[in-house]
Amino acid sequence: MIKQVVVTDAWYEHEGTLFLNPALQAYEHQLLNMQQTWSKNTEVIPLSWYAEQAEQPVAALPAAVAQNLPKGAQQYWVVSPYHARLTRSTLRVMPEAMLDWSAKEGQQVCAIVNPLLAEHGLELFMVGDVLMLAAQDVWQVDMPDFAQVSGKSLPNHHESSKDAGLWLRIITEVQMTLHQHQVFTQSGMQIHGLWFWGQSEVVADVHDLRLSNVATRNIYLNTVLKALDKQQDATVIISEAEYLPSLLPSSLPDHWLLLGAGRAVTLRSHRLTAALARVKKPSWKGI
Repeated sequence: MIKQVVVTDAWYEHEGTLFLNPALQAYEHQLLNMQQTWSKNTEVIPLSWYAEQAEQPVAALPAAVAQNLPKGAQQYWVVSPYHARLTRSTLRVMPEAMLDWSAKEGQQVCAIVNPLLAEHGLELFMVGDVLMLAAQDVWQVDMPDFAQVSGKSLPNHHESSKDAGLWLRIITEVQMTLHQHQVFTQSGMQIHGLWFWGQSEVVADVHDLRLSNVATRNIYLNTVLKALDKQQDATVIISEAEYLPSLLPSSLPDHWLLLGAGRAVTLRSHRLTAALARVKKPSWKGI
């Protein structure tokens, strides 16, 4: 029985106004009848939120379920391929869900990019359907969660840190290499670059992960859940908005968490709130 629904891209902001993701509009009437509790929150993808509940660095989870980790690695990163479009002054990364990449494309990217990365002590490798990066040294650079990049302009600088300059140069070189050796997904979308994020110097102990069984279609989280056998009899849905209809039961659960655009709203069924909604048209309160 599904007890909670977590939607990681429920909100987007345009010119200072907050909007509900159009994929959730079919449920908006029922959701507005629930009690709202708003707060601020960083943008995350489903794997990031799951890792936060486990109190683990993001990359520690897929690394924990890897069959063979590269020898001598001291640091691991999650790798997100992206498709980008050139605007007047920046590269705009297309939303993650638009790029239907798979393990096949991931393996092609490894073969193309690893010769470039090797000189920096870096290596791409696959964990199930997910791309990861292993580093022989610990890099001191802070990369945003891919949710903070997906659908937005690609940052051209990072917070000042010891290795930020070289890291940015490597990302640019990867872009150039993928421009020369093109990789296309099944739908014909080209992979233009790779985003490294969620770094971890530890590998999670899967025996210590006491987490709810989860339903999702997110490629990163699904890879971890399959290995942990955490998909059967799910009690929680963690999803991007567009995949939600295929995961929801016929009756909507009583507890929702809507994340996105730096906000979080917890929704719970509440008789008084529902009763007032019959008298006064409810709205999103915001913060």
